[in-house]
Amino acid sequence: MTNFNLYKKKWKVLSETIIKPGLESIQIALDKLGNPQNKHRIIHVAGTNGKGSTIAFLSAIAREHGITYGSFTSPCIIDVHDQIQLNGHNITSKQMDRAFQKMQQTGLSGMLTDFELLTVTAFLVFEEEALDVIFIEAGMGGRFDSTNVMKKSIAVIPSISIDHTNFLGDTIEEISWHKAGVLKENGKLVIGQLVEEARNVFIKEANEKNAAVIECEREFNVKNNTYTYDNVQFELLHPKMIGNHQLSNMALSITALLECGFSLEESKTQVAVEQASLSGRMEKIREDIYIDGAHNQASIDALVETIKKHFPNKRIHFIIGILKDKDYLYMLRKLEEVGSSFEFVEFHHERALTAKELYKYCFHDDKIITKDIDKINIKNNLNSDVTIITGSLYFISEIRRKTGK
Repeated sequence: MTNFNLYKKKWKVLSETIIKPGLESIQIALDKLGNPQNKHRIIHVAGTNGKGSTIAFLSAIAREHGITYGSFTSPCIIDVHDQIQLNGHNITSKQMDRAFQKMQQTGLSGMLTDFELLTVTAFLVFEEEALDVIFIEAGMGGRFDSTNVMKKSIAVIPSISIDHTNFLGDTIEEISWHKAGVLKENGKLVIGQLVEEARNVFIKEANEKNAAVIECEREFNVKNNTYTYDNVQFELLHPKMIGNHQLSNMALSITALLECGFSLEESKTQVAVEQASLSGRMEKIREDIYIDGAHNQASIDALVETIKKHFPNKRIHFIIGILKDKDYLYMLRKLEEVGSSFEFVEFHHERALTAKELYKYCFHDDKIITKDIDKINIKNNLNSDVTIITGSLYFISEIRRKTGK
C-alpha cells in the first residue's frame, strides 16, 4: 500500500504488516469510533475473481444515474489513495489526514494490521459524506475478512475458485464457507453461476440465515446482450471490458443495485456499461499492448479464453511476474497454450517468485529473463502481434508506476 506508511509515520499510528484473519480487533476499534461502518447502505462484493470488475460496473451505473457512492477496493493501482474513492475520484491527502487524526486521538495505534487500519480509514472517510451507497470489495476470504464488519449489506459473489489456500483451505467447499460468511441474517445474496460444490455451501448458509438468494441464470440472466430480471429488461448492453465473464459481472451489478432499492433506466445503464473499465483487467495501455492481473486458475482460464476469442491466430508475447504462493505451474501451462514468447521479470514484492524459477518451469523455447524491472521495455517485439503483461496485480501495479501507464 504505497504511501500508507507515510501517514502511519506522520500520525504515529502503528499497525502490523502481517495478515491476521479475525474480526475482534477491528470491531473493538470501530466501536471506539462510533461504528461508522453502519451509517450507509452497503453492497459487499466477495468471491474469488470478478470482484473488481463488478465494482467497476456498480460504480459506472451509479455514476450515470446520479447515485452518490464510495468504494473501497484492493490492491492499490498507483498508491493507497486510489483504494478509497468518492464518486469515482481518489480521496485526497487531507481526507486521509482527517481519518488518521481520528484514529490517533481514539488510541488505535498498535491495535490493528495494515489492512484493518486501511479498512477503518475507508469507513471514516465515507462517514464524512452523504452517500447513497458504498461498494466494498472483500480482501481475502470473507467470513473473517476485516471488511466483514457492517450490520447489514447486500452480498455479491461473482465466482468461486481455488486461491489463498494457505488461509482459506484447498477445496472449493472450504473456500466457499469463508466467502459465504459475508451474508447477513435476513439479508440478500446475489450470486453468479457457481460450480455445484460452491453453490451448495452458499444455499446452506442462506437457509441458516433466512436470507434471500438471487442467482444468475435462475432469477436473472443476460442473453444476447439483454438483461432480464422480473419485470426489468435492458437491451443492447455492450460492456467495454472484454470477456464473456464480464457480462455476468455486469448482470450481478445491475441486480445488486435493483435489490438495494435503486431505480435504473435502460438508456443510462447502456451508457454506463460501455464506460465501465477496470485498471489491470485486459486494459489496453498502448496499441496491441494489454495488462491483465490474472493470478489464479480461474482468472488465467478467463484470460486464455479471452485471447482465443479476441486474438485468434495472433502471436502473443507475455511479460510475466507471479507471486510464489500462487499456482504458477498451472498458470504457465495455460499461457503456453496461446503464447508465442515469454519474458519473466523480477519485481519488488516479498512474495515474488524469481524470474529464474519461472524461466526454469516454462516449457516454451522462446523465453528470456529481465532481472531489473526498471529496464523493462514494454513494446511488441518483432515476433509478436500482441503483448500481454500478467501474473500478479502487484506486478502490474509496479509496472504501471515504472512506466507511467
